Amino acid sequence: MKEAFFIARKIQKSMGSKVIGPLLKLSIAATAMGMALVVLSITSGKGLQHAIMDKFRALEGDFTIQAYSLNRTEEWRPIALDDSLFTELAKAPYVDQIFPVVQKASLLVNPSEDVFEGVQIQGFTTDNFEYFQKSFTTKGTPIDGRYGCWISSNLASSLQLEIGDTAVLTVLKGQRGLPRLINTKIYGTYTSGLDEFDRQNVLMSAVDVRRLNGWNKDSVSAYVVHLNAPEQRANLSAYWNALVPYDLQVSALESRHPAIFGWLALFDTNIVLVLAIVLIVALSNLITALLVLIIDRTRMIGILKAMGAPDRMILQVFQWLSLNILVKGLLLGNAVGLGLSAMQQWFKWVQLDPSTYYIASAPIHFDWAWIIGANLGFILVAYFILLIPVRWIARLQPIQSIRFS
Repeated sequence: MKEAFFIARKIQKSMGSKVIGPLLKLSIAATAMGMALVVLSITSGKGLQHAIMDKFRALEGDFTIQAYSLNRTEEWRPIALDDSLFTELAKAPYVDQIFPVVQKASLLVNPSEDVFEGVQIQGFTTDNFEYFQKSFTTKGTPIDGRYGCWISSNLASSLQLEIGDTAVLTVLKGQRGLPRLINTKIYGTYTSGLDEFDRQNVLMSAVDVRRLNGWNKDSVSAYVVHLNAPEQRANLSAYWNALVPYDLQVSALESRHPAIFGWLALFDTNIVLVLAIVLIVALSNLITALLVLIIDRTRMIGILKAMGAPDRMILQVFQWLSLNILVKGLLLGNAVGLGLSAMQQWFKWVQLDPSTYYIASAPIHFDWAWIIGANLGFILVAYFILLIPVRWIARLQPIQSIRFS
């Protein structure tokens, strides 16, 4: 092994040929470009996954507890967890926060412009409002008055409303009751980045929404539960589904948005496909470079064999050389990929369409397990694939190799 390493080092120092030197540098550059592309696909793909998931988590929690219904309707039935269940859930070590939410379907009307939109009123507690403001872009003042509300910037633009204006809510109390017209003052606006939520939701105090529904002070539409370990939400939601009464249901975030989370799962497939394509292209370059290097050193191989060097040692020489090319390419590629990812994270150069991707700029997330795994996978696959051209050395005859020119 020491002899093979020594010879490999000597060969590296003598790679000044006008053909061999540039060819090996080109192989290193191709490997680096491929690895940079893999790193960028991981950081951007995982960043998009986490950013979109965090937005939905901030709005709807990791799982919700609500009335069981065969058909999803806009009006949720009132529920109330008994004290023992609520206390057990609130004190569970894996639970971060629980927010009760009260809902009411309505029409939001701008009477001065004669325009309206169908909306869902979300009744938040004070803690929930504070959590919402930390998670999203907001502008305005706290609600200070009965039936005051916050609306999204998109909805405000659509209805030609501004902060301080007064709009009208048209609500029904019961299926057969006459509609009530409620004046509501706009205290603030928000932008969540989720276009569908922004167009349809108005934020109001939970006390006011209970009053609109005619419910008592303990009734809510749903409990929104945020977890410390969101990756456990599927198991924990199934566990709590078995504990709550039969007329309630616990649903994880994925079950409420299967299409979106199915789309997010495809990002992992895309990353694997990029890695596979890059492996094929980079290994093709490495194999070509290694074969050219073997041909260039055919006479040296013949001399070593004539002096009694075993095939295994000669194979190790070229394994060291191929590993050197591979490692240099990976180091350079990782530096470029991580550097570009960091610059995007800081400067947000790449912008996205929020209506399609739910976010305004390409997010970055450094998933080190994926990055390290991609590098190790690249090295292992490349090492075994590169054994194929190296094995060709064993077929060379010393006499023919020495005569080779």
